[in-house]
Amino acid sequence: MKQKKYILSRIFAGLITGIFAGLTICLFRLFMNFCDNALNHKIIPALHSGSLLYSAAWGAGLLLLSRFVYWSICLEPKAEGGGVSHFLEEARGVTDARWWSVLLVKLTSAPLCILAGFSLGKTGSAVEIGTMSGKGVCRFLQSSRRRHPSHLKPAEYYCTGAGAGLSALFCAPVSGLAFTLEKFPGCRTLSALTIAVGSLSAFLVSHLVYGTTPILEIIIPLEQYCYYPALALLGVLLGITGTYYAFSLKRYAKLLSKYNKRIHGLLWSVLFLLAGVVCYFFPTIIGSGNNMLAVLKTPAAYTTLVLLLFGKYLFSMISSGSGLPGGTIFPLLTVGACIGQLYGLALCSLFPGTGFSPLCFLLAGMAGFFASAISAPLTGAFLLCEFTCCYANLLPLCIVCLFSHLTAQLINHKTLA
Repeated sequence: MKQKKYILSRIFAGLITGIFAGLTICLFRLFMNFCDNALNHKIIPALHSGSLLYSAAWGAGLLLLSRFVYWSICLEPKAEGGGVSHFLEEARGVTDARWWSVLLVKLTSAPLCILAGFSLGKTGSAVEIGTMSGKGVCRFLQSSRRRHPSHLKPAEYYCTGAGAGLSALFCAPVSGLAFTLEKFPGCRTLSALTIAVGSLSAFLVSHLVYGTTPILEIIIPLEQYCYYPALALLGVLLGITGTYYAFSLKRYAKLLSKYNKRIHGLLWSVLFLLAGVVCYFFPTIIGSGNNMLAVLKTPAAYTTLVLLLFGKYLFSMISSGSGLPGGTIFPLLTVGACIGQLYGLALCSLFPGTGFSPLCFLLAGMAGFFASAISAPLTGAFLLCEFTCCYANLLPLCIVCLFSHLTAQLINHKTLA
């Protein structure tokens, strides 16, 4: 009887954490979608209208945005940068951030960075928002007169919130569970139950608000066995390139961290103006990567793909490495997609009789690049399956993620989180 109550109390803790995190992520998605649509459908077309007055006004607006984001981060430094590393620090007890303050800054500053046009994603921010939501639930239950349910440790609430955040963002409950268990493997069996309940309840909240639609409609043909050795070789390539991506991003961030706060604030003002220039001349590489994925899903030439690859890589380095509030995961997924499509085009040219489809390697490129850069192979495979709403892709994606992860481990690199 005592064990039954113990399990039920853990289910209750996971349920309320998942619901609160799911509702918060729905609000975050609303802000992000609004800013993304305003930039792509209002601001960029107006910039191309040729009005110098509008361009000057938008430049002044970017400077105001930079100051607001800078002041927000000065008030809450824990909201700076992506969110996966912050989640791990909270779960390990290294830091103790004010949960409500981080939530407020992330919900406002991260969408404003997307409005400015930076190559930042939603995923890292969603993980941190979920973590802080779990922390808020933990603090509420601890301060209430009711007994703290099942004596859960605070780290278990943080892990549950992190998984719920990822689950609610992409309607990907399995990925939310896998991500938390891979990045914080200290969870016990009953903790995994709490995380699973939290991820599922957050998914249901997000599904009721936004519905579930595939981000990519791609199916890798399982019956064509020639794909498997090609995917294994792609995994090795992605392990090497993902390692370099993580290394270069860390080096760039370390270089900028040497500057004091005043120079850092001035740098952000310059970067916001640079983002405005990129929005005008290269709108494909801005944002988390939806614009670039729209181009990659159509047939493209080698030259176009190479330019997109290096453009997205450089702009993502500048955006993520500068410490701006926003995620690094979705931009790196688009870099991996570009590498995968280039690899697929090369195979089609070398082996025209095999019937290879570059789009299949686009999907595998995203999964393998994620597995090597983040060191989470199962999450990479499950996440791309849930992107396509098709678990038939699980076996080929597991192959590319396995080889990518093993290659990265042999190189012995430090991942992004």
